[in-house]
Order: sequence, then C-alpha cells, then structure tokens
Amino acid sequence: MRDQAEKLRELARDRNIKAMPPLRVQKGVHSGICRSIAITSGKGGVGKTNISLFLSVFLAAFQKKVLLLDADLGLANVHILLGIAPGKNIGHFVEGKCSIEDIICRGPGGIDIIPGASGLENLANIDQARLGLLLNEFVKIESKYDFMIIDTGAGIGNTVTHFASKTDLSLLIMTPEPTSLADAYAMVKVLYERSCGNIGVIVNMCQSDREGNETFDRLNTLVVKFLKRPLEYYGCLFLDREVSQYVKKQKLIVLDKGHEPFNKKVLDIARKVSGMNISVKTSFFDRFWNRSQKDLLE
Repeated sequence: MRDQAEKLRELARDRNIKAMPPLRVQKGVHSGICRSIAITSGKGGVGKTNISLFLSVFLAAFQKKVLLLDADLGLANVHILLGIAPGKNIGHFVEGKCSIEDIICRGPGGIDIIPGASGLENLANIDQARLGLLLNEFVKIESKYDFMIIDTGAGIGNTVTHFASKTDLSLLIMTPEPTSLADAYAMVKVLYERSCGNIGVIVNMCQSDREGNETFDRLNTLVVKFLKRPLEYYGCLFLDREVSQYVKKQKLIVLDKGHEPFNKKVLDIARKVSGMNISVKTSFFDRFWNRSQKDLLE
C-alpha cells in the first residue's frame, strides 16, 4: 500500500502542479467536519464506481484522510474492483453483529473502505433507540476523516437520491450518449426537488475535451432553461480502453504512472473537489437521518 501511495504523491508533484487549496481549519486542530461527496448517475454503466475509487486515492495522496462508503445497496462492488474479500460489511454492523471499526478495510493508496450490502435497507425497520446508537457510531467514525466519498447506486430511486441530496457535493457522472443526457437531466431535476444545493458534473468516456465541454453544455442548457439553476462542470475523462483491462485485473489504472495523461485528468478533478467549500456544518449522517423513520429507505 505504501508503494501505491507514493506513486500517487509523485504524480501530484509532477509537472509543476500548484499546491492544493488548504482545508479551512485551524492549524494543528482537526475540525471534526468531514466533507461528504456523493458520486452518482442517472444510469448505470457510466464508470461511477471507478471514478469514486480514482478520486478517493488522489485525495488520500494529498495527505487527507479518506473514507469510501459503498452505498450501492443492490450492486455493492467496490471490494470486487479491488480484489478485496472483506469478512464483514455494513449489513453486519446494522444487524449489531460487529462494531463499525470491524468492517472498515484498507484500500489502495491508504484509503479506508466501508463495504456495502443490502443491510442498509434494514434500517427502515429498526427501532428508534437502536437507530440512535447506529447514528452515533456513524457520526463518530465520520469525524475522523477529511473526506467521505459515497458511491451511490444509479438511477433516481428514493435511496439513491436521498444519499446524494444530503452530501456537501453531488458529483453526477454522465457520458456523451443521448440516453445518458436524458437520465442525467432526470437526476438533476429530482435532486433539485430534494433541495440539493451543490451539483457538479463529470463527463466520462469522452473522445476529447471539446466533446466533454459540449456534452456538459447540452445538459446545463436544459437545466438552466427548465430548472433555472446552473450546474458546475468539474471536468471530463477520456475513453481509455485500458481502464476495463485494469478492472479485469482488479487494479486501478491511476496507480500506474505510465498512464499519465489519463491520471492527470483525474488529478485536475481531484484538485477541484478538494477546494470545495461546505456551507452546512453538520455531519452527513445527521442530515441523512433527519427525517421520520418510516420514510428512511422506502
């Protein structure tokens, strides 16, 4: 893991890249506030989980403590992409079979991972006392990190959009395909209806920067015209056939310095993400469970 982290730090130092914007905390004092970022999409197959991993390891390379939560309840697969076989997952914690520390496993580049499972759905049936205990544990663990990346499921279902709407930043992943544009617009509409105030867009699988810009412009034009609130563009990633080859090998392409052009695009997005401001000074999990139990995960 140390060698992988060093590769990322070397890349971050390459090509006279400017220093990262600092976190807004007092010197030597941990703020206890974790920046939460949902990686979401209107449709599946757009590279959402890969991007969650890419951003996580780059943020960790900037000497930040990063927690990656696999919140794709139906198809939790972060551990599969990494070739990790966790003994326990979030379902075991929800069922009271272990502590939350017991399920956290170490990933590449020094990131921590909470493996996903369908167990989160059981929260809808837990009594208030037990729910309160779980919430306290989640909040305590969250306060130990600078960033929490949440890999949500795809689509506009209730659970997905609730996760995405409660984070400090929702990063919507889309591709240049027309179907992706339509699904991305639907996701933005639902997130705005849920009072999500900060939505960014990453266009994946582009042929060029121009295609990425044009794809974002098409979406943003629709959003501004009909929803009256613009989106923020975080960048694009080019279509790289070797990404799928690394997936098959259960490795991350961003840990290979031989892919510097692709890695540099991810690095630029990570730099932008790391400089985000947060306006809500409360825990993500406080916000996530701040509604009635019966509506929690319908």
